Parts: sequence; structure tokens; C-alpha cells
Amino acid sequence: MISLVLFVLAIIPLVILFPHVRKRIKQSTLRNVPGPASESFWAGATRRMHGPFCVPFREQTLTSYGRAINIPTRLGDLDLAVSDPVALSAMFTTYREAYDLPRWNSDTMRSVFGPGLTSVRGKEHIRHRKQLNPVFSVRYLREMVPTFNRVAQELTSVLKEKTTAPRTEIDVSQYFSRYTLESVGRAALGTSFGSLGAEDGTDYSRALKEFGPTIVKLHPWRPLLPWLRRTFPLSFLQWATGVLPWPALRHMRAISDSVYSTSQQVLRRKKEMLKHGGDSLAREVGEGKDLMSVLLQQNMLSGPDAMSEDDMIGHMSLLLLAATDTTSTSITRAIEVLAQHPQAQAKLRQELLEATAGTGRTLADFDYDTFTNLPYLEAVVRETIRMYPSFHLSPSVAEQDTVLPLGTPIQGTDGRTITELVVPAHTMVWVNILGLNRDKEIWGPDAHEWKPERWLGQLPASVADAHIPNVFANTMTFVAGPRSCIGYNMALTEMRIALAHLVLAFEFAPSDKEIIWRLGGVVSPSVKGSTSRKPEFPVVISRA
Repeated sequence: MISLVLFVLAIIPLVILFPHVRKRIKQSTLRNVPGPASESFWAGATRRMHGPFCVPFREQTLTSYGRAINIPTRLGDLDLAVSDPVALSAMFTTYREAYDLPRWNSDTMRSVFGPGLTSVRGKEHIRHRKQLNPVFSVRYLREMVPTFNRVAQELTSVLKEKTTAPRTEIDVSQYFSRYTLESVGRAALGTSFGSLGAEDGTDYSRALKEFGPTIVKLHPWRPLLPWLRRTFPLSFLQWATGVLPWPALRHMRAISDSVYSTSQQVLRRKKEMLKHGGDSLAREVGEGKDLMSVLLQQNMLSGPDAMSEDDMIGHMSLLLLAATDTTSTSITRAIEVLAQHPQAQAKLRQELLEATAGTGRTLADFDYDTFTNLPYLEAVVRETIRMYPSFHLSPSVAEQDTVLPLGTPIQGTDGRTITELVVPAHTMVWVNILGLNRDKEIWGPDAHEWKPERWLGQLPASVADAHIPNVFANTMTFVAGPRSCIGYNMALTEMRIALAHLVLAFEFAPSDKEIIWRLGGVVSPSVKGSTSRKPEFPVVISRA
């Protein structure tokens, strides 16, 4: 009996370790792919690649090792970062069912926000995406433009009040975040989160802003989440998050509770309005045209395929999270480079003046097509999101063994030519957004420079020849395939409108303070030496 027990105890570790050993053996060819050196067997390059101050290392790594990069991770494991268009096309088409978000990623989002597009998988994701696609169409987006215009006017009014001298230094990051949150709040949820001039914001807005920095602190432990969810009842895990002496975990629990309760209140109020007919919704902030009102009305007609209340709450929360930080970061980046390039800023302002004063109109008169048809504004937007995507990498994991062909062969560390990547199941494959967006063989020798003028003429033939899988402007900023950003058109519209109002009203110049960009969920700005967890972007403003 004792020998049997000993045998079982000896075999259990082997059963647990066998899949990992098998994967390591199958990954042997991938270890020949070039990449950064590992700091140690225990840590790999994880800290340098995913820590709060990883941006310089990431920019160097993701743009200098080629279109396939071996990134060492913990315990001698490895991830791949891929920017080869042919390999990415294979992931999004041939192997579209073999690659999905890693379970630790989707489980994290589901634990914090509930079921939503980034937290559901497989057929459930396909169903949710199909239900949401119509409300993100340009048809509904056209009706949001007046709302975005009004919020942008409020933004410029608040900044004018703060501009008390001919040249005033203002930390604009908080105001840009409030602009994006309020724009999406009104246009997508039909609710307002308060004045853009409020110093502290709301509990809801603070919770959303604190999610990114908090998730970075928890990131090393996120791979354990799928195992925890399989092993322990949900009630036990919820209890544990409230009692464990782990500040980051308890803070994340508070964020989850705040976001869920606010989204639930908004949703139930809308449902009540629907019961009283269209007139009640018409008196709301969104006038019944906001995405959530439209989705609720469609959902009532969906029968057995209708989304549950938790589904709706998950979509609301994840929409606000995704749309707020990413878009405000893109607006901040655009203002930063315009401040650094005064000639480009003046050229954009002249275009806006000719389109408004030159025609007897104001920006409030512009519709969706008018904003998209301003050539230099569009060039600034496209070049900014190409050079400075909010996410450098997009995670995916191979659910089965796959072979990814390379359009451009790479040279292995042993000197041999590699023409395909043999990717074993359970290998993490990051879509290298930054690497593809700055690829010199695609965009030309000036790919690492911010040049809006590249979009005013014909792009290099190499861009079209690359056949980049994308949803906008031959860039990977919004990814592609089943996990592409469903709200990219909304984000672009918010950005165009904000920049138009800001550049027409103000002149921007760099602050004397040094700005560094750090990872806090998305890439966000901070002042060098500052201990603040919040984004910071001081810039000198003058009235135009």
C-alpha cells in the first residue's frame, strides 16, 4: 500500500510537467529565432518587456530584431513577437480558430468587468461580435458627431479658463481623459459623467483610470488565474480578494465593484426608460441615439439569442475602458508631436481656418464626412497612430500546433535561414504592432520618423505589396482578424474632432519638463521623476 502511494506521489509531478517538457522540446527550432538576451532562467526578459518603464526597451527590441522575435520568459520558456504580414495573415485566416486571446487575459477581463468582447472566447465571442457589429457601423457613428463636437467645445472652454497668461503650462492629460470618457459616455451609453473641469472626476472615471496601473502590478500572477478559476469556486475567489493582504488585488476588487455597480445603474435606468417609450429616451443625454439604447432595442427583438444583463454590463464596462485610455493617449501623442513640430501644427491650423472662417462655418457645423475629408488633419491622425500605437503588442496563444510561413525569411542565431515558424500548442504569439508599423522595408527609410506628409501623396509601393492584414490605413494599430478593434471608427472620429477643436483654439509648445512614456495598461505619459500613478502631460498653451 505504501509503495502504491509513493508511486502515485512520484507520478503526479511527471503528469503535471510532461506537457511543459513536450512543449519545450517542440519549441527547439524557435530558440534559433533572434531576440533579446535573457536576464536569468527564472525571469527571462519579462521584467524589461512588461514592467512599468519598459517602453524604451520595447521600442528597441520590437523594431530591431526583424519580423519574428524570440522573447525569453520565465523558467526558460519563450514567447514570439511576429510582424511578418504573411505570418499574421495565416494567423488571422488559415488558423483563425487556432489562435485566440490567452486564457489569463480573457479570465482577467471577465473577473473584473464580466462577459464582454475581450473576455469571451470561441462561439460566445462570435455571437457577441455579431450582435455588436451593427451598432458600431458608420451609420450610427454619423449621429454621434454632434455629441463629440459638443464635448470638444466643452474641452476647449475649460482649457481657455485655465489659460490665464499668454503662455500657460497645463497638465492636459486629465482633461483629454475626461473628454474621451464623456464622449463615449454620452454617445455610447447615453449618460454623462460630469463636468470636464471637475478636478477629481467621479468614482467611475477614477476606477477606469486606475485599472491600467493596477493590472501592471498584477501581471506576473495573471497566468495563474485560469487554474484558480478551475480549481476553486467563484464565491471562494471573491472572498479571497477581499481578505488577502495584497493591496493591488484588493484595489482591483474595488475597481471591479465600482465599475459593475455604475454600469448596472445606467443599464437598469435605460431599461426603465424603454418601458415608458421613446419619448423618455429622447429626453436623456443620448436622446435615445446612443449605442446602448440602440442595442437594448435590438436585444428586445433577438429572442433566444438576446444578451443577458451581465453581458450588457460587461460590454458597457469594457467599451468605456477600451475607448477612454486608448483614445486619450492617441490625442496626447498627437498634441506632443504637433508641439514638437510647429510647422506641422501651423499647417493644420491653416487648413482648419480655411475650412471654417474661410467658408463662414464653425466646427460645430461639420459632419462626419467633413472631418474625414480634411487632408492634413487625416494625415496627422494616421501618422500618429502609425508611429505611436496605444498598444505595442497584442496577445494571442496557439491552441494547437501550427506552422506560420514567413513572407521574408530571417536569419537564425546559428546563421541558417528560417522560412517558417513551427509553433507548438500553448506558445504565446504576440502580434508585434509597433514593429510592423515602423518596418523600414514596408514604410521606407524614414519609417521611424513622424511625417504626416507621407499620407498626402501615394504611399510607397512596398506598403501595398506587403499585403498587411488590417482594418485601417495599412497599420496594425487596431489589429485585424476576429479580435480587431470593433470601435476603431469611433476612436478615430473622437480623435479627429478633438484635434480640430484644440488646434484651432490654441497653440501648443513643449514644456521644459521631460516627458517619459510608461506602461500602465496602455502606454501613457508621465513627468520624469514624478511618483504620481496618474498620466501626466504638461504642455505650454497659448490662445491661437
